[in-house]
Amino acid sequence: MDATDAKQRVLYRFLGHVQGRGFRYACVVCAERAHVTGWVCNERDGTVRAEVQGGAQEQLDFVKHVTALVPGFGNGWTIASETKIDVVPDEQSFVVTRV
Repeated sequence: MDATDAKQRVLYRFLGHVQGRGFRYACVVCAERAHVTGWVCNERDGTVRAEVQGGAQEQLDFVKHVTALVPGFGNGWTIASETKIDVVPDEQSFVVTRV
């Protein structure tokens, strides 16, 4: 396994028209396509937060799939931040959760 295959966990914050539109459930579909684990939730400030875990290529694939959602959700959203955080051992799925 080379460094690009090592698991990493990224905290994404999505800003804009992302609540009340099925965005979190679309993230689940994107995560399944990208073969990543983690979770996604609505925040009280109107943003959506997701912790996504997988290799570097899987992370890129997740972002690519989410970005492809732009036509379905309009141009009113963006990835506001991406922050690397600690990996969660033994995580097996990607789910919608509440904070």
